[in-house]
Amino acid sequence: MKDAHIAQGIRSFLSHFKIRERIDRMNQWAEKHKKRTVTITIGILTLSLILGSWLTFSSDSNESELFSDMTDVRPDFEGMRRIQRLKSLQVEQTTDLTNRGQRLKHDLDSLIALPVKSHKDSVDIMVKYHQLEIVVDYLDNKQPNKNI
Repeated sequence: MKDAHIAQGIRSFLSHFKIRERIDRMNQWAEKHKKRTVTITIGILTLSLILGSWLTFSSDSNESELFSDMTDVRPDFEGMRRIQRLKSLQVEQTTDLTNRGQRLKHDLDSLIALPVKSHKDSVDIMVKYHQLEIVVDYLDNKQPNKNI
């Protein structure tokens, strides 16, 4: 409802000042006088460039005043770099633990597959199983939804 009201206001503004008719007449004139149109356009752009440059260079303020309110962003970037380094370290450690868990599982499977086990083999099975449990528990706790 509000948009329709705004659109109606724009239409009434355009019709009141006959903007569409004026734009159509300007476009017709521009089609007839292409060289003049290009000259006028380039002249206006050049004039605005010169005027903007003059206003910029003749102003009394200097750059130090313009940037005096800005805070130093280096600490923010250092913090972001630190977070990225810690994240990379965490990914590396998780990958290492995953690889270690896979090696422990392979060793366990090899030891369990032995038809005859010595006392040392049985102790190795218990130790490696316990180590594998620790790795799996740690990796499970690192999952985002496990701590909730």
